Amino acid sequence: MRRLSFTLALMMLAWAQVGAGVKVVGKPVRLVGGDGNFFMNPTWSPDGRMIAFTGERYEGLWVMNADGSQVREVTPEPAAGYGFEWSADSRAILARVAQYRGPFRYNAVKIFHLDTGEATLLTDYRTSMPELPHWAENDAKVAIVGPREVEVLESGMHALEAAKGAPRYFCYQKGGVIIVAGPGAKPVATLDPLPGEQYLNEVLSPDGTRLAFEVLGGNLYVVNVDGSGLVDLGRGNRPQWAPDSRHLVYMIAEDDGHQFTSSDIYCVAADGSDRTAITATPQRLEMNPSWSPDGKLIAFDTMDEGAIYVVRVEVVVDTSKTRIEQ
Repeated sequence: MRRLSFTLALMMLAWAQVGAGVKVVGKPVRLVGGDGNFFMNPTWSPDGRMIAFTGERYEGLWVMNADGSQVREVTPEPAAGYGFEWSADSRAILARVAQYRGPFRYNAVKIFHLDTGEATLLTDYRTSMPELPHWAENDAKVAIVGPREVEVLESGMHALEAAKGAPRYFCYQKGGVIIVAGPGAKPVATLDPLPGEQYLNEVLSPDGTRLAFEVLGGNLYVVNVDGSGLVDLGRGNRPQWAPDSRHLVYMIAEDDGHQFTSSDIYCVAADGSDRTAITATPQRLEMNPSWSPDGKLIAFDTMDEGAIYVVRVEVVVDTSKTRIEQ
């Protein structure tokens, strides 16, 4: 049996590793979970004040302050924690929830209002809803990608609240290609950078100029939204952009066909340079990273214990070691 003191020392040493581009400052801090409660999939609110997360198998949705205080359940509904999106003003969360009626699953779209604790049901419960919903039109509307067309619904958000920030763009898959949608949920770009491949986990950069995506059974890539500048980043899963739109955080996970056997968090510049291991702990399964809006923290979960951590990072923006203000 490995001694606890040796294991803790190994974790602290591995978590303290640094590299060019993105550097780890200190060691990860556990915020919630790992005490008999299983939590995963942390996602920062746009204002950086809160983190939303879910339970095992994406059941339920919770929020807490960025320091781990004031944990509260938003909803216990199945599937609510998969692919949810914060509103731009950090006051609501858009999610696809599920109900099980016998052997059948029914999906619906809801908006959860954090200020009031109320929920708005935007659709009926349907047996067919293959795509996740997305905020559109500065959150005044919600887009649902259907088999034939994109359904655009009024969100009920007040116009003054919805007008904060730049117009929302989002991406989705249809017919084996990636589509970038803009105002009115209208397509503004269609991308098929690797014809014949199956794309996964596509995500737009905050400035809307680039797209990161995975290939099933393959690597992680970045491409400009005009289809140029394809970059192969090597192995990687579930990418998320840094707020500077120049770096990515992601995980590299291994499995035996039944369960995960290893997983660690990495950062890399969008051009493929400055790859950094944020974690390197064989005894932990660090997954599902999310970069804070101020660029100073990365949240992630540990799938083996069901806990959510944050780690402080420092981004080096050029070779002269000029840094983003901390």
